[in-house]
Amino acid sequence: MSSPGVTITAGPSDWQIIQRNGEGLGEIAVSGTFVTNAADFTIQVRVVDENMNTPVLPRLDWQDAETDNDAGTFSIRLLLPAGGLYRIETRVRRLSGPDKRPMRGDCIHHIGVGDIYVIAGQSNASGTGKGAAADGPALGVHLFANDESWKLATHPLEDATGTLHPITITSVFHGHSPWLAFGKRLLARTGIPVGLIPTALGGSRIEQWVREDGSYGSLLLNMEEMIRKAGGEIAGILWYQGESDALGPTADDRIGRYPHRFRSLLEAFRTAAGKSGTELPVFTAQLGAYTALDAPDPQWSRMREIQRRIAHEEQVELIVTVDCPLSDEIHISSSGNVLVGERFADAALERIHGTPTAYRYPEPAGITVEGEADDALLLRFANVHGDWTAARHPSDITVQDAAGSVPIEQYEWPGGTDILLRLGRSLSGEVTVHGLYGASPRPTLFDDDGRCLTPFSWTIGTVGGQSV
Repeated sequence: MSSPGVTITAGPSDWQIIQRNGEGLGEIAVSGTFVTNAADFTIQVRVVDENMNTPVLPRLDWQDAETDNDAGTFSIRLLLPAGGLYRIETRVRRLSGPDKRPMRGDCIHHIGVGDIYVIAGQSNASGTGKGAAADGPALGVHLFANDESWKLATHPLEDATGTLHPITITSVFHGHSPWLAFGKRLLARTGIPVGLIPTALGGSRIEQWVREDGSYGSLLLNMEEMIRKAGGEIAGILWYQGESDALGPTADDRIGRYPHRFRSLLEAFRTAAGKSGTELPVFTAQLGAYTALDAPDPQWSRMREIQRRIAHEEQVELIVTVDCPLSDEIHISSSGNVLVGERFADAALERIHGTPTAYRYPEPAGITVEGEADDALLLRFANVHGDWTAARHPSDITVQDAAGSVPIEQYEWPGGTDILLRLGRSLSGEVTVHGLYGASPRPTLFDDDGRCLTPFSWTIGTVGGQSV
């Protein structure tokens, strides 16, 4: 038998983040049963600001719900403004009789209306960082965990305790990830709560997310299910993947197919989220450093350039990670993850909230051959803040042509953010200019905000009797 008063049987969960719509509102439905001996009554619901312990808005103070007195049931729909945390309270309001005090009702606690992001990719997305970092939990950054319950987000986000999604379990210990720092930075800058949905799998290749024909892989099917069970609406996807496709004896073939598969993945993301075109923002990390002695320099640089170019072509927001510290040969450390998370947050601030940030790192906007003997290169850069700050002998840029490696004799700064490279010989054939080439380059060139180059590999054409 139901307890006297109001019992909630359907509605948001404690700790749930409701995705706000384009008008900044989140819609909730609450229903349940009631028991009362009052002859004249109403069932009421209100939404309280947990910090102030007062109604969020006058219209969200005690509202009469629809009731079926014969069945002893009630229901109500409410529109909540972005923000929180909120508490949903219910009561029986007695309208007559000697005791007019309201009867008790159930509550739902720690509700937020904000933005929900899906975490996808492989181990640097799921989080295996080690080391100290001041990155504890914060009210307003919540997690729809693998046990399908909403809770306060805390490391490790990919906790498999009680999981109902064993597809994302790996044998590798989960540690620190970038996403608490991501959520906390967004919350601090906007006041809007953040929900996180973990779906990443360490070591996964892109084919486990989307197949060659564009059909869903097992991990994308799992993501779609998690989105639906978390409420069905999201603000964006945080994608960090590519290492597995850039490693191994078949890496060249997989890298060659990566652009097609990534474009198919973007379409699949949008379909899974019920979006079209570029309505669903996707944020992706460029490959970080890989310090193994047998690291595949050409493949790693080739993958980074693919990620850079696709980001421009498909309106994906690219995050640079090559300068972040590691906790082993390939996984970003806890302190590095804080940097990565904050860079993702800055990208979301600009893309979703319209707040200008410095998340775009310096990258070339054009490269031309100079000099009567084709023995110089002029590099024009975008996203440079202030001036360049370089080591005495910068080593960030390398040049290759048909004859092999081209020595750079001198860096010159002709004005603005341009860089002129004086070369040790004339160029011939197809020319490729690399920024931070290799699996684990060491940046020595920074702008005034301390930002290194975005790794790139730019092929400018052929020289030696032909136009560039």
